[in-house]
Amino acid sequence: MKNIVVLIFFLVVQNSYLFSQAEWVLNRNTDGIKVYSKDLEGYQFKSFKAITTINGSIHDFVFTLADIANFPKWGHQIKSATILEKTGDTLQIYYSIAKAPFPYKDRDGIYLNRFKWDSDAKTLTVEIEVLNDYLEPNEKYIRVKGYGYWKTVVVSENKMEVTFSMQIDPGGSIPSWLANLFVDGTPFNTLLNLKNTIEANKENNFKFDFID
Repeated sequence: MKNIVVLIFFLVVQNSYLFSQAEWVLNRNTDGIKVYSKDLEGYQFKSFKAITTINGSIHDFVFTLADIANFPKWGHQIKSATILEKTGDTLQIYYSIAKAPFPYKDRDGIYLNRFKWDSDAKTLTVEIEVLNDYLEPNEKYIRVKGYGYWKTVVVSENKMEVTFSMQIDPGGSIPSWLANLFVDGTPFNTLLNLKNTIEANKENNFKFDFID
């Protein structure tokens, strides 16, 4: 009897914790892209998550994400991007500069992408870690903090569901209300541009050994 009481108590506490967490709120549903945001306890800025379906292969997605030199062509408000370190096809570190609204300074960041392929689930997860101390700060920019991920599920041979999610602290003096205005524009435009880029360049036919 005592064990049952303990189990019930544990389940109640666990469920109360889960339901106390903020849920994703749909902010936008346009052009086949759904954008969500939510508040996280302990964070001043909202997290965002965007989901869409792209016509292309998982190899097309990896090629586009790994092609850092062309990241500014589809990354929303990205001014420049430079690869700093690469380990095979599964880890890359790059530096990028993003435009900030006037009169604020542009933002910079060092990002580590770690690619993990689950062959059984046909799912690629790219963990995004922001490395604050990898490079010395540049006084021209404000260094961002945060973390996130890409998740790509293969729906069929030439179709995939792509999710992009980030929790970003833009740093500096940008007020949270202003930064939070961009939690739908940034993921929406990034996914829209990514979708257009992949679907326009599917003839690349690149293959990556770590994806079976």
